[in-house]
Amino acid sequence: MRSRLLAPVFAALLAAAATGCRPPEILPPYAAGQAPKPDELLGTAAPKISALQVPVAKIRIGRAPSGNLMFLAQKPGRFSGQIQIAGHEFVSLAFNERGYTLRNVAADNLPTGFFAGPPADCAIQRLLGVPFATQELVSLVLGGAPVLAPPYEVVSQSWDARHGHEVLRLRAPGYEQELRFAHVDGVWWPAGGTLWQRRSDGQLARMWSLLHEELHPVDGTVLPRRTRLAGPSTRRQDLVIITYGAQTVDPDLGDSAAAQANEDDAGWEDEDTAAAPSEGEGDAPEAPAPADTPPAPNPSQPPAQPEPSIPPQFTLDGAGLAPRGELCR
Repeated sequence: MRSRLLAPVFAALLAAAATGCRPPEILPPYAAGQAPKPDELLGTAAPKISALQVPVAKIRIGRAPSGNLMFLAQKPGRFSGQIQIAGHEFVSLAFNERGYTLRNVAADNLPTGFFAGPPADCAIQRLLGVPFATQELVSLVLGGAPVLAPPYEVVSQSWDARHGHEVLRLRAPGYEQELRFAHVDGVWWPAGGTLWQRRSDGQLARMWSLLHEELHPVDGTVLPRRTRLAGPSTRRQDLVIITYGAQTVDPDLGDSAAAQANEDDAGWEDEDTAAAPSEGEGDAPEAPAPADTPPAPNPSQPPAQPEPSIPPQFTLDGAGLAPRGELCR
């Protein structure tokens, strides 16, 4: 009889303990029926800054010891980063719109040496185990969240009371994506997302997932204190965690355009100071040959724009390492 009376008491105590361990629900920052429109949220997914320098950060890949990370990123697709272990270079990666360079000093997932090649995304996957495209990686380290290329449709929208996120679900041919947004100081900011690919059997296979944590104001924008990245594998040893130290918004990368102009002007002095014709050669300049006459400009075609110069920070050299050619062959 006594045991039957105690049973409900123990059940109530266990239920109370379970409730106490569960984090409190986070209420949405809007009244019922006043959720933000999908277009409003999607408009905030892109990073609000052009470049970011992180001179101090920690990175942990799976169960390996954490390393020191420093990187520089500039949208839409320039990046240069280095991982150090115990103060020594471990691996370095840089890419821009013309190609990538990679220095592997000690990482055991690829041969030691210097790799270089045309634009390719495989270098990111080989380094992090996450199949990000170059512009996707730059977007996320600048505090944004990569979004599916249109056309796509919004299939659902809901409030996640556990994380305090507004969640959008998108669907495009062959893909689905979840995007998360956090409300910080009255403004919506990207807080992460997950991308799935639809297999031939109709099932969804995760390609990557990211989560920005502890969003905080930095120089007029909002950035995370920590970012979690995961690729197709659900194993913990494949999780990448970046914990940021100092974050410098829109750092000075040098006036590369002006430097290029100075280089282009270097030969003008020789033309201006060329020897004048000697006496007796006549005052009138010799008429140019027909073949030397420049073609008349075509008003229907805009003048060719010079190719933008790339700051040297986004290219590595192979000093001290054996050349290995292309990594993405």
